[in-house]
Amino acid sequence: MTVRHNTASAIVLDSRDRVLLVHHRKSGLWLYPGGHVDPNEDPAEAAVREAREETGIDVDIVGKPSFEHSAVRSIVPPFAIIEMEVIDSRDGQHRHIDFVYVCRAQPGALTPQVEEVAGVEWVAVDAVADLNVPLELPALVAAGARWAATFGALANAN
Repeated sequence: MTVRHNTASAIVLDSRDRVLLVHHRKSGLWLYPGGHVDPNEDPAEAAVREAREETGIDVDIVGKPSFEHSAVRSIVPPFAIIEMEVIDSRDGQHRHIDFVYVCRAQPGALTPQVEEVAGVEWVAVDAVADLNVPLELPALVAAGARWAATFGALANAN
């Protein structure tokens, strides 16, 4: 039986075509901020919380709910949902279903969460592949940046 955990992540962009990455202590990789979805938390809330906890930066999710009605609470859908294999000392081999949100950074100082994060840096989107990152990360960040630019242009046109 495959064990799956729900996680949420934030591709955090600034106005200078940079993405906010964290150097994850356990993996030794540069990643976007993210982590497990807590009980009674939706994935969008988890992505915003994880970005703040790991980097000190507050973020706004790019997007809006696909459907809204007064009888229900609508949640902004993620930019992507990806599944990956994970191995760690606590849970062993399992899979993460990651709800990936594209976000815009609010002004603030970078303050890494030293328990999990060895560093936090703004990196040019086109330079992500130069770092020690998961294979899919450069393409995912570039696609998120393109999507954010298109979404922003559409929002400004309305």
